[in-house]
Amino acid sequence: MNIRLAGFAQESIVDGPGVRIVVFFQGCIHHCPSCQNPTTWPFDRGTDVPLEDILAMFEKNRNTTSGVTLSGGDPFCNLDAAIAVAREAKERFRFHVIGYTGYTYEEILRLGRKDMRYLVLLSYLDTLVDGRFLLSLRSISINNRGSRNQRCIDVRKSQEYGKIVLDEKMMDMSFYEEDPIDTF
Repeated sequence: MNIRLAGFAQESIVDGPGVRIVVFFQGCIHHCPSCQNPTTWPFDRGTDVPLEDILAMFEKNRNTTSGVTLSGGDPFCNLDAAIAVAREAKERFRFHVIGYTGYTYEEILRLGRKDMRYLVLLSYLDTLVDGRFLLSLRSISINNRGSRNQRCIDVRKSQEYGKIVLDEKMMDMSFYEEDPIDTF
């Protein structure tokens, strides 16, 4: 299977806790004004990368990374590819998986009633950073988000309790400053 990517980062320290592998999917329907990655919007751009190459990168970095972040573009606009990557990251490599999306958690649940793939992708995430970037709510003083409407959601706890539970660790990154590799 080929995955259409805008790119990837093997050692990011800004896309979640610790040192992370970031997979930037190509394609997004949200087109948020002042988006930091507008070149990732068109679905017909980017590069087709074999899933095996992504998995080789995971293997190479297995002992030096604390997790994988799915970004873009929007992974939820690339469901089959994002599911394949997230499934391997979670099941084979046991990575902590974060997903960024312009959809809200509630929108994903609604979309999942018509297309189960939304819920399948959600099930492989530990944390979902949801919501469109809103320039009017932009803030450089918040962690892991660009605007104050966006939330860091603990997917497991939210599913367990049937309501949104914020991932307080992601909201307050000072938790990870001690030893980020050992926090998960």
